[in-house]
Amino acid sequence: MRIVFAICFVPIVAAVSFVARAQTESAEQIQPRIRSLSHAIHAVNDLDTTLAFYRDVFGLNGTPQDFPNPAVPLLTNAPGVTLRLSMMRLPGKMLFELTHFKGLERKPAQAAYTDPGAGSIVFYVRDIDEAVANAKKANAPIVTTGGEPVEIKTPEGKTRSMIIRDPDGFFVQIIQDTPNPWQDAPPPGAPQGNVHRVSLAYTMDNAESTAKFYNGMLGLQLTGPSKFSKDQAMLKLVGAPKGTEFRKLTGTLPGPPAYVEFTEFRGVPRTKFHLRVRDPGAPAMAIQVVNLVGMVSEMKAAGVPVISANGQIVDFGNGTHNIFVEDPNGMNLELFERSGPPPVRNQTK
Repeated sequence: MRIVFAICFVPIVAAVSFVARAQTESAEQIQPRIRSLSHAIHAVNDLDTTLAFYRDVFGLNGTPQDFPNPAVPLLTNAPGVTLRLSMMRLPGKMLFELTHFKGLERKPAQAAYTDPGAGSIVFYVRDIDEAVANAKKANAPIVTTGGEPVEIKTPEGKTRSMIIRDPDGFFVQIIQDTPNPWQDAPPPGAPQGNVHRVSLAYTMDNAESTAKFYNGMLGLQLTGPSKFSKDQAMLKLVGAPKGTEFRKLTGTLPGPPAYVEFTEFRGVPRTKFHLRVRDPGAPAMAIQVVNLVGMVSEMKAAGVPVISANGQIVDFGNGTHNIFVEDPNGMNLELFERSGPPPVRNQTK
């Protein structure tokens, strides 16, 4: 048996403008759905420190910059907050936004990997030994039991993998395929550097509620077995004690396609990990959607917590409207829609 909740939708021609659609269809007639993953988000304690970590350990670079959009306090429900960020461009056109909020108190926190709401970025590398050596040199905390890569069996073969924490406690999983064609004979046009592919991984509270939310409300097609596994290599990888069991939901986020997996654990104490958007260690995803008004209306009716000020969609400028909500696992989601000709004021995220 596999957990499957699928939504069917009618595609909307991308070239049709917001104004033309408004004249022919009401918001209620357009099926709310995901258009694409925009980027993964990770709130940091100090932007320069975290950027240096990803540069020194993985050879990934980002440029810090102030983001003076006056709508940020409303979007994050944090009056007076200011934002400094870096949008890192990763292999496969994946974007990874590091956010450093200032002007208000913040409460850094770190999850256990088994806690619902915990987030990870997954780096597929050519040489895991190089990445591990760099991580140890940077004094990165190692989550994997034994402190060394674990061999994991997959449908495609085997991998060597290890999980570490970055300076904010955010999880980073490192994977090297075995055999490793990316090291021996990389395909034409392959990304330069050690990291050649990126995916996302999150811990969920419950597979059924997660599938209902992401498939039923966003139109994804997450699937996975209903049966729990006791695979010892996987438990060693995530630092879970013996007796722990797990099951996964997996799927692909549209956009530049991004693989995502959600893992549910049982047999181990768990605490839902939910931080405010501004708190260091908070994971999030930014997702572009179709019919944001209709989607938010459905979410409110279903009791989904809304984070943005007064539970309202925020005008972010340049024809973009955003809102933060909380998924069933405690993770923050930034939903946004772009529509109409962009005005000349403000800037788009």
